Amino acid sequence: MFTVIIPTHKRPTLLSRALQSLVAQTYRNFKVIVVDDAASYIPPYPDLANLQGKYTFVIRSDGAAGSGPAPSRNLALDLLATDYLMFLDDDDTLAPNHLEAMAQRLSLGAVPLLFCDFNVVNEDRTVTPPKLLSSESISLQPVTRESVYVLNRIPNSCLVYHRDVVKGLRFDTTLEIYEDWDFLLQCLDKHNLVHVTGATVNIHKSLADAPENMRRGNSRHDLTASVMIDLYRRHPAPDIQTRQARVDLLKNAGVDL
Repeated sequence: MFTVIIPTHKRPTLLSRALQSLVAQTYRNFKVIVVDDAASYIPPYPDLANLQGKYTFVIRSDGAAGSGPAPSRNLALDLLATDYLMFLDDDDTLAPNHLEAMAQRLSLGAVPLLFCDFNVVNEDRTVTPPKLLSSESISLQPVTRESVYVLNRIPNSCLVYHRDVVKGLRFDTTLEIYEDWDFLLQCLDKHNLVHVTGATVNIHKSLADAPENMRRGNSRHDLTASVMIDLYRRHPAPDIQTRQARVDLLKNAGVDL
């Protein structure tokens, strides 16, 4: 039923942890597509073997520093063969019941877009395995389709898409930040969101000044306003109230829309 797409870039230890969280899933009807854009290490064969043939491991020959995960996600979308898909960042994990919780909701009727709550897991990655520093559960129940047109609070790993929703859609490889938001807004043009209660996704974060946080896009705060305005123009607000909320948000940041 599900395909889990994992783009990865030079983080074998974290990728192994993400794969182990998939091996531990209580719901077993899923496939995994891993796209490695660097091929700088031996693939995690033991973890892949534990997936018992449920995986495809792809090495992108066009991988380039700074290209980000968008090309890898797009390649995986071309390989999609299940009704539903989700994206999992290589440094994030899923609770053992995540896929089961999503499947239970879908058993009540087809849904184009599901999203769930998540845990923020702060950790120290200067040691192996990473050391837990703190964690906090975040509820996304207040999030609506209209609110996403103003500001996106949904981590990409918390979303489940029906394959018909993403048909013909791709991540914009020219965006240095917010490519996830742009992709979601493309989906919301014709579809709505359905919330599933429960923090079954773990979004792992390391120290703010850690080297991995200086990667492409993560330190480009100077692009925030300009890219937001670009996305606002690409994806017009669905109603007057949402448009005004956009204007107010930018005005509070000192930007006139």
